[in-house]
Amino acid sequence: MIASLSGVRAVRPATGPLNLILKGREVGTTSNATEIAFAGATGDVPDDLEYAEVHATGPSGKAWSVRTARGEFVIHARDAFLHRDVSVRLRGLLPRHEPPRLRRLAWAWLPTIVASPLGRRLLLAVRGR
Repeated sequence: MIASLSGVRAVRPATGPLNLILKGREVGTTSNATEIAFAGATGDVPDDLEYAEVHATGPSGKAWSVRTARGEFVIHARDAFLHRDVSVRLRGLLPRHEPPRLRRLAWAWLPTIVASPLGRRLLLAVRGR
């Protein structure tokens, strides 16, 4: 199985080599979006599906089966490309960077200081003008 998607929409771009794109959320993950793009696709798939499982079929790997609650649809294409949004998973792996307290305090108070005439004069004096 390539992917199982929920809330699937079939997009058919008018130009470009990718003429069928299945967009949805991958089932069982926290991924925001998953796309399966087909190049040179032939086959009939409904525009909106509640759920779809995409499987590679055939010995040549040029056919894909889309199983849905409405039935099974076969797509013949030159190639298929799977795109997953990994930003949620990546953010979880990166360490959280928190600036020093003095810097956070300075940025919190800066708009208040700049809003007053005395604060503007003080900042200009510190700057050297």
